[in-house]
Amino acid sequence: MNPTDFPPVAFVKARLFREPVYREDTEDWLTLRGHVDEVQRYFRDIGQELVLDEGEGYAFIRQLEPEGEERVPRLVQRRPLSYPATLLLVVLREEFLRFDSSADDSPRLIKTREQLRDLVADFFPETTNQVRDFKLIDAAIKSLDDLGFIRPLTAGGQDAFEIMRIVKARIAPSELETIKQRLLDHAEPGN
Repeated sequence: MNPTDFPPVAFVKARLFREPVYREDTEDWLTLRGHVDEVQRYFRDIGQELVLDEGEGYAFIRQLEPEGEERVPRLVQRRPLSYPATLLLVVLREEFLRFDSSADDSPRLIKTREQLRDLVADFFPETTNQVRDFKLIDAAIKSLDDLGFIRPLTAGGQDAFEIMRIVKARIAPSELETIKQRLLDHAEPGN
């Protein structure tokens, strides 16, 4: 089969296995929107669910959870996020709450690496090894980048990241306080 014989929707399906598709990815977004029923059926057949949020401008797949005795094919193993990555995800979700309720006209939430470090610093146990703490936070930043929750920006030579709206789908507002309290408990000395 010649590579030009593959329809554009095949490339969108393949991409969804690796990462979310965003509205800014115009060609893939339009292809997905034009074939949404086909894409939903395709992923449903293999135990995945297409999550498409047109208002926020993202789409991704997630594992269907079995109900009762139902068997559902599982493509990948669940891997929990590390404490620093979970912490960063939670504080970014909180940042979206503030950002969305502010009068700012910008549609994008942008944070520098330094700002991301500052956001989570209070949740780390007191240490004298700031270099190690920065390495842990930088590893969390890389982890969230790999998962598509943040996107590096190269504008102006500044080490900055766009916080992707998909963060809002990962943690619902109702879960935010519970997770935050568990993280605070973990950060206390002796835990």
